[in-house]
Order: sequence, then structure tokens, then C-alpha cells
Amino acid sequence: MTALTVNLVHHLNHSVLTLHGELDASSPDLITLAVDTVIDTGRQRLTVDVADLTFCDSQGLRLLLQADRKLTAAGGAMELIHVRGLLRRVLGVTGLVKAFTITPSPV
Repeated sequence: MTALTVNLVHHLNHSVLTLHGELDASSPDLITLAVDTVIDTGRQRLTVDVADLTFCDSQGLRLLLQADRKLTAAGGAMELIHVRGLLRRVLGVTGLVKAFTITPSPV
């Protein structure tokens, strides 16, 4: 098990949240804090880089959905980048691929 670590970097109009490790039921505080920080600093967009996720269960998907909804309710938007491998398959199988804005990774 690899605990989730997050790195939040603010740019002028948006923020980038990089996730590394396992996104699961033990992760809500890290994700919630990051989203609240983005909203509190007045940024309108959050890019979530999932390239280094090694695992994501149903609770992890729920956390991503909640983050997206919270940002949308605050007038912002969230996108996922570097979605591939297991996460891409899980999003496809569950139909949640349509629930997120996913920016294609450069080839």
C-alpha cells in the first residue's frame, strides 16, 4: 500500500494538484483540503494530474466526483490529465469517463 501524497501548485488563474500513490477511503482529508484551498484562493480552474496514481477504488472515484462538484458549485471547473492505465479502464467500465473533463495526454 502506497499512501496518497498530493502536491498543489498555484498559478495565476489555476492550480495543479498532482496525486501520487493510492486514492482510496483514507484520502478524503488531503483531497478536501486541496479543493478548499483552490476555492479559498479564488482560482477558477483545478487541473488534477493522475499520472502517478497506482490505485483508485470506488471511494477514490467518489472523492474525485465530490471535488469536481464542489468546484463547479463555487463557479470553477476541474479537469483530469494523464488519465491512463487502470484509472482509464475503471472510468470507462463505470461510465464515469463522461462525468469528468479529461484532457488527452500528449502522445
